[in-house]
Amino acid sequence: MDNTTHLLSKSRSPQPHKFFERHLDNDLTLMSNYLQEQFKRIENGEIPLGPQLDYNAFPDTNSITTSEWYRFNAFQFYLPEMFNLLRAVKSMTLEACEYYGINFEEQYYHAQAWFNINYSHKGKLNWHDHAENGAPTFHGYYCVNAEPSTTHYKVGENYVDNINKNNRAILSETGHPHAMADWDWEGPRITIAYDVFPGSYMYTAWEQHWVPLL
Repeated sequence: MDNTTHLLSKSRSPQPHKFFERHLDNDLTLMSNYLQEQFKRIENGEIPLGPQLDYNAFPDTNSITTSEWYRFNAFQFYLPEMFNLLRAVKSMTLEACEYYGINFEEQYYHAQAWFNINYSHKGKLNWHDHAENGAPTFHGYYCVNAEPSTTHYKVGENYVDNINKNNRAILSETGHPHAMADWDWEGPRITIAYDVFPGSYMYTAWEQHWVPLL
């Protein structure tokens, strides 16, 4: 496992860390084909993207939809399966708010999503985090084609392995670094990742990107 001594859980939440999950009934073949086509369209410049920032995000993944994650919002793809996922994200966020003692209605939550397409031995998403302080900011991902594989989390001083299951979405508070573990099967490993942040964070975010979690 990677050396993560410099990566510490920075969540300030008094509650123990918890994964929230939902099992969906999406057509995964349809989603896999659709996302691979969208990947090609982004690669070919056929989908307009937002402004490019002055940094190269996650170049080791060799996945343009990962490195350009901030330039589009996958929740704006017109696909019923994405709508199903967004509803599941809201459901998990409501459960997480109850667990952490947060008033959901007062947060004016917004969400953004992107997707990762990776191949074994060609690049993966290494240790990273999405925000530092934990709840009320959340992050999670949904497996379209990621089985069998594992995602490592650093929770406090411990390593926790989340065993990935296709058609399952998870949500976690931020503040806990995580990384893809190695896998050895052929074909695309496809996941959809998402952030759920309070509306107060939108003052520092780019416009016309996040969607309200109504």
